[in-house]
This record gives sequence, structure tokens and C-alpha cells, in this order.
Amino acid sequence: MSKWAVLLVALVGCRGGDTKTRRTGSAAPVEMITQAQVPDGGLGAAGTVADEIEPNDGEDVATPVTLGGTARGKLDDETDVDYYRLEVDKAGVLQVSLSGIEGMDLSLELIDGAGASLGKSERAGARIKEGIPNAGVTPGRYTIVVRQVPKKKPKPAKKAKKGAPAAEPAPVPVASAPIYEVSAQLVPLPTGGEREPDDDRGTANDLIVSDNAVGFIGWSGDKDVWKLSVETLSEKNALDIKVSAVEGLALELEVADGVGVVLATRKAPRGQALSLQNLLPLVPDGAPPFYYLTVRADRSNPETPYTLHATAQVLGPDPELEPNDNPERPQTIAADRTVVHASWTPGDIDCFTIPPGATERTVEFSIDTPSDIDLAGELLVDGKVVATANKGTKGVLEKVSALVPANAKVVLRVKNPDATSSTAAKYDVSVLESSATGDNAP
Repeated sequence: MSKWAVLLVALVGCRGGDTKTRRTGSAAPVEMITQAQVPDGGLGAAGTVADEIEPNDGEDVATPVTLGGTARGKLDDETDVDYYRLEVDKAGVLQVSLSGIEGMDLSLELIDGAGASLGKSERAGARIKEGIPNAGVTPGRYTIVVRQVPKKKPKPAKKAKKGAPAAEPAPVPVASAPIYEVSAQLVPLPTGGEREPDDDRGTANDLIVSDNAVGFIGWSGDKDVWKLSVETLSEKNALDIKVSAVEGLALELEVADGVGVVLATRKAPRGQALSLQNLLPLVPDGAPPFYYLTVRADRSNPETPYTLHATAQVLGPDPELEPNDNPERPQTIAADRTVVHASWTPGDIDCFTIPPGATERTVEFSIDTPSDIDLAGELLVDGKVVATANKGTKGVLEKVSALVPANAKVVLRVKNPDATSSTAAKYDVSVLESSATGDNAP
């Protein structure tokens, strides 16, 4: 055997197995001369796969990883944490991915050079891929943190009956920790694509009427704010806003005006699209001519984007106008009109009112629904529910009426009794007034 072969055998023998080295104090780790040296470019150079270098349980000893490369690591237990150091040399959109592994629920976090968290993906469940799909970055150092989500503690076992020996706990099989893979790369921003951070009005992405926008609910607690210009719309226009479905997410949309007043909200059932129709683009005096659309969800999905689309349409005759979601802000049915052509979408509530009367009168509202939806009505007088209509059958005519005192405020509230309904439909609301003696009001 040559002297070079002897030296190689000696080095391999000194290196030993793949047992992790864990820091136990604040002192810098001792560098072993037998440990492989990290190349200048870091681990996981573009297109390659390399292993983590332990200890890497803090930012000061983070394993270097290069854009376009992949690093492999493992977590021995719930207390183990792996840090990876990433150097970004130009501004762009950063995508970070973490593979799911058997038997462990992992989380992924991205931290900037100032120590601020840019996003944390924690989708809950073993074998679930985690990711941060579109973090806006500038040149500098970033840190990727991989953790195991602590398992819920089991309920305490019932006490054994007196006289019976306590049951021995079953032995826990010892298995090596599974290996995960983490990667990071700069990706091109698609046309209309969302750029993070965009969680407030100051960082909102621009949205133009009739254009498509593409975004992600990329991590836990993520919300996306879009700035929609309504300056060119007239009083004869109304907005229709649609958000495409994302698998596994219950989407929510909030629309606020230029001074931050919330105008309308919608929440769709899980896995369903979301829409808001006939939103009147009114701009308060002194307010900027923008609407701010906030998209959020009950959980995250870094793999499937949503599409946001806002269109303007010319109002038809006797239309329903949003916002009219609560009795404090109902739509008034003009005195010379007796019908409103309305629409219902998932999460919607529609409220209608008529001008107050100088004398006592009977008011009757009718809700004419199509065959594929069930709607219910509540009649409120001065804020109190005095009558309801809910036959619980699709496609039936619902009627609700009450004797209304002089000068009282009367409101009809229309909603779907099935909170999980995903069917959008058009319906008509009509009103009939009569005096206390039974004569029809003029």
C-alpha cells in the first residue's frame, strides 16, 4: 500500500460515522482538522447536492448554501435546529423549498440580515412540502432555518385499577432520522406577479382593472395587499372582483377605500373560488382614488398560486350595489322602484331598505331564488329582527312581512343558511307596502 493510501485510510478512520455534533455552549466550536473544508462558493453550488455541516444550530455556525444548489440535512429530535447561510448578490425574487419527510412535521423560515423574519412556512403534517415562493430580496446575507414542529403531547393515560400491575410502556424503535432537502433560487417574476413583502398599503402591488395578478399565500399568516386604481371609473360602472381557487385554502377577500375604511369582505369555502360583484367605486372627498384588496387564507400553499382579476362593467337596470353587507349600510330601494336584481356569491350578505314612512304601514319583501340555491330573509325594524323567512328549500319564493311603525327604519337581510354553499346565483328582491288599513301605498 502506498503512503498516500495509508494517509487516506487514516483520515477516513478519524472522521468516523455521521453522528451529529451539537454545540453545548456559547463558545465557538473547535475546528477539527479532519473536517472537509467548505469551498468559497458554499455548499450546494448551482445544480449540486451537498450535506449540511454540523454544528449548524445558530446563525454564527450556519452551513453555507449557494443559490441554485440543494443542501441535505436531518433533525435528530425536536430540539435540533439547522441554520443555512445564503448570500444573495442581486435584487430579485427568492424561492426557498423544503422537502417533506416521513414521520416529521417540519417548518421553514427565512430571515434577513437584520434578523427580521421574511416568512415562515408551517403547513402542519408529515411528508408536507414547505416553501417560501416569492420573497423580495436585495443583495446581502439571508438565513434559512429548518425546525421540527413539536408534536402534541398525548393525553395522560388512565390510572390502573387498584391491585392490577401498571402496564409497561411499549418499547420505542430506534431509527435514523430521515434526510430532508432544502434549496433556494432566484426566480423570474411573472407578468402581474406578486412581489413580497406586500402586507400593507405602503408595500402593496399595483393592480389595473382588467389585468390578471398572480400571488401566493406562501406561508403561515401571509396576506397580500393589492392597490387598485378606480380613478377612471364612472358612477355608471361597477367592479367585479374574482380570486381563483387554491387547493386546501379557504380564501378571504377584504376591500378597503383609500383612507382604510373596510367596504366589503368575502370568505369562500375551502378549495373554492371567491368573488365580489357589483361593487360601486365611490371615492370619499379628499381620499386617493384607490381601493386596497387584501387576500388571505386560513392556511398556506406555497406550490399553487391564485389569480386575482378585477373588471368594470356598466350597470344594468335596478341593480344591487355593493357594499350592502350589514344593516348599518343597506342599499336603499328608491320609492319609484319595487324590484332589485341582485346576486349572491359565497360569503355574501345583502341588506336592503326603503325610505321611512310618515304613517304606520305593512311592508312585505319577496325573495325570488333560482332552482340551484336556497336563500333566507330576515326583516329588521329599528335594528331588531321581527320576522324571518326560511323554508329550507332551493328555488322557492320566500316572503317576509311585518307591521312597521311610522318613521321606523326597516331592513331586509338576505343570506344563505348553508355557510358551506359554493354556488353563485342571481335573484330578485321585490317590496310591497300597504297602509295600516290594507290599502296599497302609492
